[in-house]
This record gives sequence, C-alpha cells and structure tokens, in this order.
Amino acid sequence: MNYFRNKVSVVYLLSSMVYNIGKYLIYLQILLVSCTHTLSIKNEKKGELTAKYKLVISSEKKILLDDNSAPKPPYIQIIKEESDEQILTFLNPYMNGIYFYDFENGILVRKIVYKKEGPDAIRLGGYFIKNMDSIYVYTGPLPELALTDSSGQVKCRYSLIGNRDRKDREWLKYYPQYLFTTANPLIETPEKLILTGVSPFSISDSLTRKFKFTVSFDMYSGNVEFMHSYPVELYGFDVNWNDPVFMQPYPVLSPAGELIYSFPISHNVYVSQRNEECYKTIYAGSNLASTIKSIDNSRNSTSKEIILNHFLKHDLYAGILHDPYRNVYYRFMFQGISDLTIKTSVGEKPVVVIIMDENFNYMGETVIGQWEKWNFHNSFVTSEGLMIEFFDPELDSIEEYLIFKILTIEKL
Repeated sequence: MNYFRNKVSVVYLLSSMVYNIGKYLIYLQILLVSCTHTLSIKNEKKGELTAKYKLVISSEKKILLDDNSAPKPPYIQIIKEESDEQILTFLNPYMNGIYFYDFENGILVRKIVYKKEGPDAIRLGGYFIKNMDSIYVYTGPLPELALTDSSGQVKCRYSLIGNRDRKDREWLKYYPQYLFTTANPLIETPEKLILTGVSPFSISDSLTRKFKFTVSFDMYSGNVEFMHSYPVELYGFDVNWNDPVFMQPYPVLSPAGELIYSFPISHNVYVSQRNEECYKTIYAGSNLASTIKSIDNSRNSTSKEIILNHFLKHDLYAGILHDPYRNVYYRFMFQGISDLTIKTSVGEKPVVVIIMDENFNYMGETVIGQWEKWNFHNSFVTSEGLMIEFFDPELDSIEEYLIFKILTIEKL
C-alpha cells in the first residue's frame, strides 16, 4: 500500500500527530510579535575533530507487512516478553492500532486496534507498553494520556493541560504539544513516564522561561508535573524558529538518570537532572556542521516556502540514542544543501550519524545516505547494533517490508 508515500512539506514533517492545529494557526499568529532578532550559532570545532571510528552496515532485518500496514510507521517500541523474546511493536495509523511482531522471525504475534468513537475512543499518537495490562497511550485532540489494556479498553484518562475547556485556546501559550516518534519516545524512569513535547511555533521572549516542554507523569498517582524550558540563548530574544523542525527537543536518558536533550539548532547537548531546571551544556557537534542561523524574517510574515528553504540549506541536529552495549552515544544530523534548486526535495538532505563516547568525546561520524531512504526517526539500539529503518521509494513490489539496516562501529 502506498498511502504513506506522499511527499510532505517540511512544515508538517514533525506535525502529523498534532490534531486540529490548523484552526489554532490564526490565533497563534496574533500572539507572535513582529519584531525579531537574528541568531547565528557557530560550530567552533568544525573541521578540527579527528575521527577514529565509523559506522558500517553489517546486516539487515526485514519484516513482511500485511495489507493494512506500510513502511515508515510513526512510532516503534521494542519490548521483551516473559519468554525473553524481543517483540517489535509499531503504531499503525491506518488501523489506529499497535502491531506486535516477533523481532527474530518477523511473525505477527498480535495487534491492538483502538476504537475511534465512544467512551474508549483513542486517536493514537504514541504509546508506552509497561506490560499488557498497562499500556499508556497518547491521544488527542487535546493532549491526554490514557491508560489502556491489551483489549483496547480505556481504564483511565489523564489530561496534560489540566482542566482546560476544549474552547479555551490559552493553553497553547503555556503547554506543549507532542510529536512522538521512535527518536522522541515516551521514556520510563522509576515510577515516572517522561513525555517531551514541543512548541510548534516560536514563543515570545516573555514566555521563554515559563513554557515547559517536558512532562513527568507519575504512573502510580497520576500526577503531572511540567519541567525544562527552552534555553534562552537559543530560543529567547524573539528569535524566529517558526516551525517544529527547529523547536523539537530530542531526549535520551543517560545511565546516571540524567535527561539529555538534543536541540536541532545547537551543536551542544543540554544535560539536566529530572528534578532541576538548570542545564549543563556539552559539545556534541559534527565535524561537518556549519553555522546555524535563525530565520531572518518577522514571525508573522514567515511563509511555508521560507521555512522550507531555511530547513533545506541548514545543518540541523535530530535524535540522540545511548548504546548500553558499547557505552556510546549516537547523534543524528541532517546536512544542509548549499546548491538548492526549485526541484530540491526534503528527502535529498544527507543523514549523518555522530559517534561519541560516554563523556561525549568525539569518536567519528558517518554520512549514511539521503533522508528519503534513511528514516532516522525510526532508529533504536539492540545488542546487534544501531538499527535504522531503510526505505527505497523507487522499489514498488507487491509485498511491502519494514526494513532495518544494522550499523556497527568499525575502527578506521
């Protein structure tokens, strides 16, 4: 099936799970101020880093999909069953459900299909499977977390914006929206679930310190706490980053329990304790990355074309993964394209994977290919290596597969 193969503007690449966003656009634009400042974020170590390692493709895994599934699912979680079998689960938006596959042999084990109407209605936008009796599902249109079981029954619902009326749009100023992907997952800590959201548009300077993009959800009490603001030096002073592709923080949990954020526009990563607001910055940039500049237009006159061109020509960082088997971090970056033409597409941006040790010392990086083939939003780590979904849009066979390339570290 080809219903996921249509090319989408970069403005909506990270926004496909934000419900009813269009009707809020005019209201948000009214909130945005027209006066903006331009910011340049220089890569102080460009061209000075020495690579000692690279990533190579060692093998691949293929999972045969049914007629109601397609490659590039929006969300994936790997779980282990009592038998210690590794199960790959993915979100099927067409069926509004979660599919479970034995990751070793590629056999479909089970599926959960959620209702679209009635008291158990779910608009599936992400999930965390604690066990088959406790599946936490993100649903909309107002941000909400629902506790469900393997039958799809909703046990409880938890609002992520308090007791806000559906017509009260003030919540958009203070509460994040959520664009969950495998690279931006729901993260489990002892007793808590961490949900990292986003401001889909630039926020005014007066709200930079007030807007918290991460939620800490207590799985026992149901309490919701908001934490972590956008770094002022990146997003303050009315700088124009007017799209989620520039605003989405990508989280990873360190072995010490710290939350580490990879912001698309920063060569550094930002490290924070879960109960603290302050950050420690650590350089974690690419040897190839150039200066990243904000959009040089007022926010309320920034067209989709301006955003698209700005995205295409700039280096931008993305997800960050910890590999506990090799004690390294992988950070993704999509390179800018300098020689743009009217035919240049989003899928042409090269994808880079940076390798760093446990202290974020640079080990090397590899340009793995173009974004249209390497779906880094679906990447995760197993004992076999770094798994990245691979998709070739030129292949159109009767049978469709979910394909993962397995990348391993090799010394230069």
